[in-house]
Amino acid sequence: MFAESRAFGADPSAAIRRLARVDVPALCGILQESPEAAEWSRETLLESASIESAAWVAERDGIVVGFLIGRVAADEIEILNMAVSPAYRRNGIASKLLGFALEFSRTAGCSRAYLEVRASNPWAIGLYARHGFTECGRRRRYYRDPDDDALILSLRVDERI
Repeated sequence: MFAESRAFGADPSAAIRRLARVDVPALCGILQESPEAAEWSRETLLESASIESAAWVAERDGIVVGFLIGRVAADEIEILNMAVSPAYRRNGIASKLLGFALEFSRTAGCSRAYLEVRASNPWAIGLYARHGFTECGRRRRYYRDPDDDALILSLRVDERI
């Protein structure tokens, strides 16, 4: 698998695999527990699982504990949504998912990765900074419930080792 041994602080017991339709109820549960993540409907998650997309789940002991959904367009990948169940946070699972997605994007010929993150989420900002992302913009009042700015972060994927 991509990036398993190179993800920063990665949880060796978490397995990364492609998102399947059967995973959607678990993703809905993770999103309910994760107000800082982008709020997506069950239908949007089902669509992401139904099409050939850059979408993965992290499993630990047979339980889906996190996910990352992105999309590749031309030579870029955009990380659209990522969350880890609160009970499994601070174990390197988000880092492993992100490392996997970045390695996938590099081998898919992408040159840059982009994402948006709540400006009030220092843990996520720190995770992305550890992976080399830097701020390249800001969207004022982008998020709701609560209202918050989005930081736009980017990374040169084709220069990663």
